[in-house]
Amino acid sequence: MANFHLIKFITKAFAERSNGKFGNFIKSVAFISIFLGTFALIISLSVLDGFDKALRENAAKFSAHITIKSFNKEPFYNYNEAISFFKNKISEIKDIQPIIEREGLVKSKNTVDGVLIRGIYPEQDITGIKNLLKEGAFEFTDSSAKEVLISKRMADKLSVKLNESIILFGLDGDSNLDLPEPKIGKFKVTGIYESGMAKYDDVLIFLPYKTAAKFFNLKDNTCSVLEITLNDINRAPEISVTIDSLLRYPFYSITIFDLHQAMFSWIELQKEPIPLVLGLISLVAVLNIITALLIIVVEKTKTIGILRTIGMNSKNILAIFLYQGLKIGISGTLSGVGAAYLASWLQVNYKLIKLNGEIYFLDTLPMDISLWHYEIVIGISILFTFLATIIPAIIAVKLKPVNAVKFR
Repeated sequence: MANFHLIKFITKAFAERSNGKFGNFIKSVAFISIFLGTFALIISLSVLDGFDKALRENAAKFSAHITIKSFNKEPFYNYNEAISFFKNKISEIKDIQPIIEREGLVKSKNTVDGVLIRGIYPEQDITGIKNLLKEGAFEFTDSSAKEVLISKRMADKLSVKLNESIILFGLDGDSNLDLPEPKIGKFKVTGIYESGMAKYDDVLIFLPYKTAAKFFNLKDNTCSVLEITLNDINRAPEISVTIDSLLRYPFYSITIFDLHQAMFSWIELQKEPIPLVLGLISLVAVLNIITALLIIVVEKTKTIGILRTIGMNSKNILAIFLYQGLKIGISGTLSGVGAAYLASWLQVNYKLIKLNGEIYFLDTLPMDISLWHYEIVIGISILFTFLATIIPAIIAVKLKPVNAVKFR
């Protein structure tokens, strides 16, 4: 214990009574490099995991794990029978909901835009869209009401508010003519949602199921899409193959991973250079620590010689420089980690950094605050700091007392 306090005292004296301002400057540079390195590592990991998590969650809110549709938009004419069939054949299916889905146009006083119209039963929703609602309610007066749910992004584009009306244009779903009969209807906006994903917020409009069926001239118990959720989303690809084996042309199944392949591939691509970046940042921090401690060795060569002459052993000299290096490394690491946590917390809670949703899929920069990010970065940073202190410490230990005392 006495040795520890002695080493701490001598280390403090080394730091406070430095013979050169350049040494202090180098130690400051080493501290800043570690601070910036740990800060950058935490932020990078948080952003990448945040993107991955946000994209998966938001995609699942609008896309079931598996979707069954047809190549030529042929509907399921008895969806109750189809639902029972698939549930009996595949035990991994958690739930199935029928959806009416058709392209159309939306018109307000100021704007006309293309949209994807979806007829749903809100009480049967299996994707969690109701959790995205910002205004109004995720419900309709009845299943035949002329009411719609639109996104906040679309509401701003159309310049409409809650309880105002919009005009929808659609095409007759059962028409066999080359130019199907257009359908036109006036609908009241009863709910406004926001997912943050421009891909969906730009186009999706929700109607009551029976209203959509009537609007597109579809028969009772008919749907255009079956959406399936599974007990385990990771089994979607293999179960999709099983479903395809049970379907007849023109029907086919597509998984959430197929539907958003470009999005998930983009995330994986962003993760690939991370090990290289982390390695370069760590290398810079390590070199700065080595440089700082070597300068201290040069500055304090004579002092080291005196300590060795009065009887201080090699282990204590080694401990002095390890303590000095670890002090710089740990203080820089904890400061960087603390700043990264604060920045992440502010972004998660206040959405300070905005993105172009058409390019990045999300409107705000997502960040995921995970304990393992901090554990890994702190552990690696302190390990590299320890390794970086060994070289200067060994050089200090190997100095011969006589030569060190004569050093000028």
